[in-house]
Amino acid sequence: MKESDNDIVHSMLNEESFNSDGGLPQNLLIKDNIIDNKENNQLIMGELSNKEKIFDALEYLNNKKKEEWKEAISLRNIHKTYLIGIEGIPALRGISLKVKKGEFLTIFGTSGGGKTTMLNIIGTIDTPSRGDIKILDKLIKSNTSDKELSNIRLNNIAFVFQSFNLFQNLNVLENVEMPMKIKGKLSSKEIRNRANDLIKKVGLSNRINHFPNQLSGGEQQRVTIARALVNNPDILLLDEPTGDLDTKNADIVMSLLLELNLLHGITMIMVTHDVALKNYGQKIVRVIDGKIHHEISVPLKDRKECISQLYERLEKKMGVREGTQSSVMSRNDSESSIETTNSKTVYRKIDDYPIKKFNKQKNKEIDVIN
Repeated sequence: MKESDNDIVHSMLNEESFNSDGGLPQNLLIKDNIIDNKENNQLIMGELSNKEKIFDALEYLNNKKKEEWKEAISLRNIHKTYLIGIEGIPALRGISLKVKKGEFLTIFGTSGGGKTTMLNIIGTIDTPSRGDIKILDKLIKSNTSDKELSNIRLNNIAFVFQSFNLFQNLNVLENVEMPMKIKGKLSSKEIRNRANDLIKKVGLSNRINHFPNQLSGGEQQRVTIARALVNNPDILLLDEPTGDLDTKNADIVMSLLLELNLLHGITMIMVTHDVALKNYGQKIVRVIDGKIHHEISVPLKDRKECISQLYERLEKKMGVREGTQSSVMSRNDSESSIETTNSKTVYRKIDDYPIKKFNKQKNKEIDVIN
């Protein structure tokens, strides 16, 4: 894919290339015979042609009876208190919430309100001081062992953070491979093939050997999404996934996330301050002072309108939209890893990195001493 085409991801998502042990969930619409399967179950991630499939999925899922939705996450009377010295600071004060499989939940709240703590507890990064949490029928308490929690994170839950959290000393391929290496279920060849496939799916084949600081913010977030998918998660937790992105890249990322939710049935919980993102999901939860203030179901009409506007912007390659933080590139995008000469983007070679130069100089000094 050419660099000039990066505003729209062109890559095939062929379900047949993933086995049941490590692949993405089967497309819900194909599984239930809602769309034709003549094209060998092929989908294209980020393609504008997926617009019709997205709206078919919205209608189909909206018509499903409530009892047909199985439970993915259940929080019951969750409290979390942090000790600072001898003083206890309550972050959550009796949170109770249920999330269905395949649901897209959006959490809003002011800074310090407890929404990130809530997301961390759902993701088993943190444990509640009191209360019970069920994730895919697995009961988690304050005394649940670290081994059990790490297994849940490795096999059932994936994360996409605002700050990307990529390993800076690993290239794109190595970053995507890492969760599979930790899990240890696939051979080196299978790991490499799967990582290559997912990098291709998110449209970054031409960046596969680049390091994170050689990528734009949007590209880094797509690497994060590819890495999140490698172990076939049931639940994807999103903490301000578009917070550090310009509007164009934010739209690309949201189109990918919508497809993973609506066409592949991955349950999503997104924390955001961006009011323009509130209608992408099925439900909005407002968290204030460590409590759920209210829950609102998003009307199908509002959700359709929001997604229609997204595809209109992608079709027109539009710039700023109301509600985003900024349309300019984030600091991560403009770091010194990219130099501009005569309006042409030039990327550093790996050997030009300061650490490489330092090691070369150090080796020379050692040779002189010897």
